[in-house]
Amino acid sequence: MEKPETRGRPKTLDRAHVLQTALMQYWDIGPTDVSIGEICKLTGASKPGVYREFGSDDGLKLAALETYRSLALLPMFDILKQDHCFADAKTALIAFITQDRETLGVPPGCLFVAMRAHRGSLGAATAERVDQLRGEVLDAYAAWIERAKSKDECSAEIPTDAAALYFDAQHGGAMRMQREGVDSATIATVLRYAFATIE
Repeated sequence: MEKPETRGRPKTLDRAHVLQTALMQYWDIGPTDVSIGEICKLTGASKPGVYREFGSDDGLKLAALETYRSLALLPMFDILKQDHCFADAKTALIAFITQDRETLGVPPGCLFVAMRAHRGSLGAATAERVDQLRGEVLDAYAAWIERAKSKDECSAEIPTDAAALYFDAQHGGAMRMQREGVDSATIATVLRYAFATIE
């Protein structure tokens, strides 16, 4: 049986390459400081091809954010879901946050934190997803804290929502220090002292 003829120009854009390049550029330089034109120069893709694949600049940023969620947020959620004691989980969280980015081949800082900081300059779809992920992060912290409270590993007097916001703020601060060039050992020390207040 013969294959039906396909109409239009054959697809030549390498979606994975464009998406990976966009992710790393947004992460390294900033989500609002990289244009689709620059992504095209780096990947050899055409602007029409990128727009056909992702719909818009907003669509490309949204796809990059989803990829970042899988790469950096899901592993953090896994740490929070593990049935470790509260102290061990905090230690694992600090180790995850302060990983050697050069060894991993990724930029310092956190793309999600950067997108939160520039939320007002993002497209509607990406901004909405940033809000959803913020809720997902806070819910993950809250579930972890509630579990620790149920095992008497964390003071029941600490409001769970406040503690979740506190851990989230410490993570964001660590990511900003990382971008500023503070060494990982120092950031880990700061986090150990900060996290010790929630017990």
